[in-house]
Amino acid sequence: MMQPITTSKRLIHNTLFNILTLVSNALIGFFLIRFFLGQLGEARYGVWVLVGSLYRYRGMLSLGLNGAINRQIPVCLAKGDEQGVAKVISTSLFFYSALGFVLVLLSVLLYAKIGDWFAIEPDQIAVAGKLVLIVGLTFAVSSPLQPTTAVLSGLQRYDVINVATLAVLVVRTVLLIVLLLRGYGLLTMGLVFGTSEIVTRLVQQIFIRRLLPRVSLSRQNIDPVLLKEMLFYGTNTFLYSMGGLIVCKAGDLIAGIFLDTSAVSRFSVASAGVLLLSQLLQAFTAAIKPAVSDLDTRAEHATVKEIAFLTQKYSLLVLVPAGTFLIVMGREFLRIWVGEKFSDPTVIDSLATVLALLTVGHCLMLAQHSNFLVLIGRGEHGVFGALAAVTAILCVGGSIVAVRSLGWGLEGIAWSNLVPMAVISGIIVPIYFNRRMGVSTRESLACVWWPALRGSLPAVAMMVGWKVLCPPASWLGLLGVILASGMLTCLCGWLFSVQPAERRRLLAVLQRGPTEPLPGNDA
Repeated sequence: MMQPITTSKRLIHNTLFNILTLVSNALIGFFLIRFFLGQLGEARYGVWVLVGSLYRYRGMLSLGLNGAINRQIPVCLAKGDEQGVAKVISTSLFFYSALGFVLVLLSVLLYAKIGDWFAIEPDQIAVAGKLVLIVGLTFAVSSPLQPTTAVLSGLQRYDVINVATLAVLVVRTVLLIVLLLRGYGLLTMGLVFGTSEIVTRLVQQIFIRRLLPRVSLSRQNIDPVLLKEMLFYGTNTFLYSMGGLIVCKAGDLIAGIFLDTSAVSRFSVASAGVLLLSQLLQAFTAAIKPAVSDLDTRAEHATVKEIAFLTQKYSLLVLVPAGTFLIVMGREFLRIWVGEKFSDPTVIDSLATVLALLTVGHCLMLAQHSNFLVLIGRGEHGVFGALAAVTAILCVGGSIVAVRSLGWGLEGIAWSNLVPMAVISGIIVPIYFNRRMGVSTRESLACVWWPALRGSLPAVAMMVGWKVLCPPASWLGLLGVILASGMLTCLCGWLFSVQPAERRRLLAVLQRGPTEPLPGNDA
């Protein structure tokens, strides 16, 4: 079995595949939100969002095991331990099979109580309950195959993950459009989404068998001691991942509990751009975790440090202009995208405020995401996980008070997210990471923040000027803003953010192939 040697070529290759899938998913997702609102209406679309948000939390059942798989695979490969790989996969298969049964029981409970727990219109309760059963049972069937993505990412085969995801995404989208236009509704949507999850996992499993032909999955390879170790490692990953998920999706549930499904629909629309930005950053940085695990196992610590600097700098080059667009052009974007889908014209102004508040908080949190991946690759991410959990608790608690006690509505949820994220992700987390990596504040500012700002601030200034002088009123105008700011960021980033050695390395990677060394390994 070949070992996945981490190279610049592989990192760039994996990152490009992740971004391609993310962009495709985003374009389809934005179209489908508008399409679903038109076909279903605010209330029924709110039911769809509410049920989808509930099942996003099924990841809590895994206790972060996927994160442990994602690290154990490259560590075993770096050591040439084929039997270790077999134990990791067999043990995780057993664990996720058991979770499938738990998911069935929880789905039955939710079916019985959904009308009591959430503010769903009486005529939609029966449909919501059936939708819960359909989505829950299909996800339970796919549960034993959940580790496939973690195994493939551990093998650093993001190309396989993304090809399978893209193929199923296209087929699913076509089916949904055709079926909804023919008069089918929420239950059919649930069946299509659930079935697509099963198909995606099966395709990934086929590729795993081809990539690891000598790895046998058997009951003898199930290792309780290994499972305990992986769950111990995964606990902090779980805290971070679930903290991020709760921060992103708890607003939907709080709106569903204390407001109504129309409010769920509106909050989903307002937060869609922020979720896209989060997914973009995660796709951009996902490949570094198994790479860091591989390099750390080989004791290449200087390379790990440089990867941390470069990845955060490039993340900021994405976050600063993208976040500025959502804040400065948010009202225009929402009005052009879904303005006519809401009967009340004041809704868009309110949602633009929610979008701006969410953007600031999430950008502060996302600015530290690559640092978390570096520490998780080294197995030193415990405090990050605890801080993410604290952030989630403060966001949820504040949102409940803002909505239920103060009556602030969706804007109250947004403010309750912003404040904890600003304090924890903007101040506490950077200090902790720098100390853990032995990096001074001056070094971080000089190597990461100042170069990133030099490359992104010209685009920020351009968008502000565009907003004042000629705010876009059509898709063509919005596209012009996006393309112009994107090109300006690329140009200024190349000239003012990327060092000459980085330029030479990137060009050499594109020209010479997969053996190009990583930063820190250059001669």
